[in-house]
Amino acid sequence: MVVFMLNEDKKSQISSGHRLIRLVQFNEKKLYTNKEFNAKAIYISADFWLHSFLPNLKINISNNISNRISAAISRARKNIKLYDVDVIGIPELISEALFDTHWYKVKVQHISRLELRDKVLSIINKNQKIQLYLPILSRKPFSPIKNKGTLPDLSELHTLARCAEAAYTINALSPTGCEFIILADGFKYNRACGTPNSEIELYQLCLKYWMNILAIHDVVKLENYENWVNSGLSEEAALSREIHFRNKYNDLKKEYDLNFNINKLDESLDGIAKSNEIGDQLRFTFWSIVSSVYYQELFNLFDADSLSFIEHYYNDDIQELYSLYLTSLNLCIHEHFYPDLSLNKIGYLPSKEVYEIFIKMRKRAWESAMKYVAISLTDRELNSLEVVKESALKLTIHGKKGEIHFVSTTKQDVNITAQHCCGGLDFERGNTKLSFKYRLERELKNEIPILIENLEDTPYNRAKYGNFFLLYIRKQPICYVSNVTNLKKKLMSMSSLHRE
Repeated sequence: MVVFMLNEDKKSQISSGHRLIRLVQFNEKKLYTNKEFNAKAIYISADFWLHSFLPNLKINISNNISNRISAAISRARKNIKLYDVDVIGIPELISEALFDTHWYKVKVQHISRLELRDKVLSIINKNQKIQLYLPILSRKPFSPIKNKGTLPDLSELHTLARCAEAAYTINALSPTGCEFIILADGFKYNRACGTPNSEIELYQLCLKYWMNILAIHDVVKLENYENWVNSGLSEEAALSREIHFRNKYNDLKKEYDLNFNINKLDESLDGIAKSNEIGDQLRFTFWSIVSSVYYQELFNLFDADSLSFIEHYYNDDIQELYSLYLTSLNLCIHEHFYPDLSLNKIGYLPSKEVYEIFIKMRKRAWESAMKYVAISLTDRELNSLEVVKESALKLTIHGKKGEIHFVSTTKQDVNITAQHCCGGLDFERGNTKLSFKYRLERELKNEIPILIENLEDTPYNRAKYGNFFLLYIRKQPICYVSNVTNLKKKLMSMSSLHRE
């Protein structure tokens, strides 16, 4: 058996996109079938997560905050000469907190300590809170390679915990306080990705449940990006933004569509990338988005009304077709002969139909890439975030000029986000290490999915257990683990938990 694992030294999303596709190409049919998944799964009660795991996680968070405050004070004293001051003050302390490599990867060519200190000083002098804005957590895509369900899991819980740690640290240093605003941008990018709106709404609702059980509402806020932007703009400006997006999309389509060859993806996208910077961004986006688009052509093969969520979107036929689609992206589709397929639910699917479905999926991915780039460029060109909140300190997961690169996962998994993976726990040499990996990576390593134990469907259980209840209903793992020996004991031993 050939097992191709992703290199942890990820340099960009596009290379990660290529590597994910190669991972599938070298490991076809290696996802657990539903029968295998059910046989391997271990069940743990929601009460255990709420009353045993969570309190220990909160202690872990509190300890991290205390350590990072001390570290910021120590670094500020050490770096006093960089600020051209005789005595370290609050703005310098906060600047150092924002340069903490525990949460950030700030490059001085993007923003210097002095620039950051001056921004902080200006905000405090106006008696305003330090507000950190991070566009992230759009949705979990309908992608059986990346996940086994679209609800937030342990990976999102950890990301929210990191946001809280960063906010509480600055909140302790700032006389005006601090807020960390997560701009959940699922509806913004749904112009491109096509995820059902109800799933984005549910994802945001479940994120708020995670925030509620972490008790971080005093410093962490979650905003629907589209509602937040449009409520902050005038009616005329909001309309202008939508027109700008449509015009930008039409411009991209006019300039690049004829150069896109659905038969030769690599060759045509490389040619588009060489034309200019926008062309390069289109190639970048295509390979990033191709495994995240909502492919109606695929999901409409099944009668949704007669199937449960997991039976509809994560059945064995979907897994096989999705994997076959990704493995053939490097091939000339007009010259490639697809086999006739005999599938569990669909039955006989002739080669010609497979070909026609995959042609439509390639077209949808290209259209999605153009729309994604169009809305991204729209908000950058209109400076939407800064127009709505002039004093915002903007965080991003990539880092650009004038922005602060926030590490939302772990240093090891820095180039992946919670929304694109499954959370997991690795038990090594007496330590518990949190990790962010694609579902396929986890199942290649024979990791064990952890499901929520049986919960009766009552209004009380829905209210109390929130996302836990939905994870149970959909049979989606809250996480994967490397082994199950003394599992509960390990989960409760949070002193050994590594979340860096």
